[in-house]
Amino acid sequence: MNQTQTKAATLKYKGRKTPIVSALGENEQAAAMLALAKQHNVPVYEDEDLVNILSQLNVGEAIPSQLYEWVASVLAFAFFARNEVPDGFSPTATRSAYDRVRKTYEGD
Repeated sequence: MNQTQTKAATLKYKGRKTPIVSALGENEQAAAMLALAKQHNVPVYEDEDLVNILSQLNVGEAIPSQLYEWVASVLAFAFFARNEVPDGFSPTATRSAYDRVRKTYEGD
């Protein structure tokens, strides 16, 4: 019997510091994490490959440098979805990054 597992990972990001894994969950715990995110209007970015890699890290661990660009696209998506600008970043420069992310995800 090959049962599909649901996985979820959350990241904590403060300004220009390296993002850290703030929570990991599988199956029921992952479903609870996703429900909590939805309840609090937290953007959810679905990427099975990335969550599988993140689930190999420990909670509280900084993401490795090999994932910086990948995770940066996730963070850009989250900030764009909330129409926010990260602390320490220029709203003008950030807007062009958001536009690139929006075009990617909206298929423009």
